[in-house]
Amino acid sequence: MNKRFEVKILDEALEFLESLPKKHYEKILYNIRKVQIENDPKLFQKLIDDIWEFRTLYQGLQYRFLAFWDKTSATETFVISTHGFVKKRSDVSIQEIQKAIKIREKYFTEQLKNKTMKTYTLDEVQDKLIGKIGTPERDRFEYELQMDLIGKAIKQTRKERNLTQEELGKLVGVQKAQISRLEKHTSNVTMDTLLKVFTALNAKIRFQIELPNANVSLG
Repeated sequence: MNKRFEVKILDEALEFLESLPKKHYEKILYNIRKVQIENDPKLFQKLIDDIWEFRTLYQGLQYRFLAFWDKTSATETFVISTHGFVKKRSDVSIQEIQKAIKIREKYFTEQLKNKTMKTYTLDEVQDKLIGKIGTPERDRFEYELQMDLIGKAIKQTRKERNLTQEELGKLVGVQKAQISRLEKHTSNVTMDTLLKVFTALNAKIRFQIELPNANVSLG
């Protein structure tokens, strides 16, 4: 699945993530990855002209980060700028917005001077906090994310085909409730059911299997 933009994280934001319990920062990084793939106004929305808000609700806590766009390079980049903060109310204080504006101004001023503020790519932050690709924790994280994104893609495609969950269920041979669970997360669905869903939605399927001494493409 193609990324819509890259992400940079400034020092304050990273320090805040590091201060959180593991499950909390994993959920935040999980949601950042999701908005890279799809537009979700519940997670990512514009506050004022140049400042955007990224939010994650987890275990009753609403984590917020303010950010801005850097479009000075060939790759559009979303810069998560401020320290994270927790809000119980839906609005963001003017003080937090002003802080983000000042950080944005400093960021671009440093660029004009051929200097750069210290930033971390999203991959670097994930490597640091969760583990590198190939470690058990990172593989679990990546698997759960991909299963979530597949479920959302199925839901989006179903709607584009003007099918209800019940109608798709009948085409596949399962109950509406199973389609509902599948669209929320595909990890507990059998491969057979998943393939039937893809077929019913006229989806093209391509598998890339990597073995120690061979690569196999199917579809």
